[in-house]
Amino acid sequence: MIPTIAIVVSLAAFMCVLVYLKGGLPKPAEDEAIEETVAEAPQKPAPVDDYTRETNYKGNLSQFPDLYQYPFGKTDAYIMNKDFYNQHYEIFEECERDATLFMESLFNVNYRDILANQNQWLAKVMTNADYMANHTSSPEMDDEDTTIFYDYIKQLSNDFIRDQVEMEAKFYTDDSLVYSDYYVFVRGELVFTIYSSTNESLEYELGKEYAIPIDVAIERFTDDPDDHVVVNFGKASETDWLYTP
Repeated sequence: MIPTIAIVVSLAAFMCVLVYLKGGLPKPAEDEAIEETVAEAPQKPAPVDDYTRETNYKGNLSQFPDLYQYPFGKTDAYIMNKDFYNQHYEIFEECERDATLFMESLFNVNYRDILANQNQWLAKVMTNADYMANHTSSPEMDDEDTTIFYDYIKQLSNDFIRDQVEMEAKFYTDDSLVYSDYYVFVRGELVFTIYSSTNESLEYELGKEYAIPIDVAIERFTDDPDDHVVVNFGKASETDWLYTP
């Protein structure tokens, strides 16, 4: 059985942790005044992590530096991009194509098209995806509460119809963004604009372009490693949408 995985699609937030060191020899009054002045100075933002060194990055997609600012590895099974490329470079192009096709089919939306033929729309989105992959919010969920991937995508399509969504999206990826961690992952920047929605709680402004780094999980089968399917996707800045054994 494919391990349970779940998505959480939302805007990420960064947190800075300040560490205070106490103790040491008493300081003269003058030093204390200097220290107080420094303490009141504006704090510089925490440095952004850069995981480019784990990849065979060659400068492509430099307009999306956030693609390399979140950890790639999630488990002990992690194989970094530059090592994975040396082992399985022959699958990169196809995995990138499959991830792009899936993301752009899902997020280029005209609710009228879905309403006209929902089954046809779903079939197009799921062309290279696993209908039966488990999709739940927790590995402890009871079997009767388990949602399969197809049902999850179908619910998204129902939401698109209900909210009368119209949007356009492009997915940008690169050879330096394919890696292995139990699944094959293809990271890419989802650039999208929502033009219409009746959802009053929508967190995105209509007509404004947004860009979010996304990881797409692809499973390769042991009996035929060249055969693979999309099993889920999630925001690269978050890890709780996916768990692996």
